[in-house]
Amino acid sequence: GTVEFLIDQDYNYYFMEINTRIQVEHTVTEMITGIDIVRNQIKLAFDEPLTIKQEDVRPRGHAIELRINAEDPKNNFMPEGGKQVLVYRSPGGFGVRLDGIVYQGYEIPEVYDSLLVKMTVHGFTWRETVNRCRRCLQNFVIAGPKTTIPFYMNIVEEPDFIAGNFDTSYLENHPQLFFYDEDKSDVSKLSKFIAEIHHRKHNPFSS
Repeated sequence: GTVEFLIDQDYNYYFMEINTRIQVEHTVTEMITGIDIVRNQIKLAFDEPLTIKQEDVRPRGHAIELRINAEDPKNNFMPEGGKQVLVYRSPGGFGVRLDGIVYQGYEIPEVYDSLLVKMTVHGFTWRETVNRCRRCLQNFVIAGPKTTIPFYMNIVEEPDFIAGNFDTSYLENHPQLFFYDEDKSDVSKLSKFIAEIHHRKHNPFSS
């Protein structure tokens, strides 16, 4: 589980809560420690001894996790339930981890979580991690529902975030993050155009 705290500008710590279960953010811990938390939990459930000692846990580098959701950030993150993923292409490479269920043809549930895929990236410096995160977001292609990808793109290109200068008031102090072009990438525009033709079974631009 996790013990969560908030920290103020004077580095005072304030206890928030304890979650005695695996957290959705556990991939960040796994990426920076190299320890498979879920595997060790399963081994413990089978009465196998825990072979990791506290001194074996050595964090290295930085990790960022992004929840790629079928939501509209401009509309208070309204879920896109009922819509279908017409095209899906995901990024990859060194230091990139994807956990998700989405596929081409996947229909967004109307009564459950709008999560498509959880992306976690790792780098040995903060700048390397942010750059890797930006590259992965640029390489994502999801046609059909609106997603949180263009909103995240604004964040990873914002100077304060790149400099590591952010806190819990970050979004409130950077309202410009909610202004973006849905079809910023040429690849995204082309993919959505092809998906629309495939879905309608007709190309309006053909002779």
